[in-house]
Amino acid sequence: MSAMPEPQLPNDQPQLQIVQPPPPTEQGVRILPIVRDVAIVWILTAIGGFVAGLATAGTQEDPRRALLAMVVSNFLLGTVAFTIAGCLAPPNRWRHLAFVALGAWLTSLVNVVFFDVTIVQWATGLIFMSFIMGIGGSLSYIFKRDTK
Repeated sequence: MSAMPEPQLPNDQPQLQIVQPPPPTEQGVRILPIVRDVAIVWILTAIGGFVAGLATAGTQEDPRRALLAMVVSNFLLGTVAFTIAGCLAPPNRWRHLAFVALGAWLTSLVNVVFFDVTIVQWATGLIFMSFIMGIGGSLSYIFKRDTK
């Protein structure tokens, strides 16, 4: 038996209930991981371009060789970059990789402004970017599987 009686609410007043919202079912877009992975793509492809340029520096009379070296280095190191991005990706890996590919492609517009890249070459680069994203994203499953 308690010394003080329990206070009673009148029956006509509603009682306050605290209800927790349900946890979110889908994560929003996180900008910092996308920026990080766009930077990884840029850095690795820039390194590849630099090495390809050094390797073909004496071949001014054969520009096809320099172009081939650039394409091969961008393909290989771009695929490595997307493999790394896939391993570091938050849940919903493919959506994240699509945003990274789109971000890397959009920021590559700087090549049109400062380097000898035409708008048509830049626009068709989206196909190349999508291709290396698909290969690198698929390879990332070898190193890190989905946790879902």
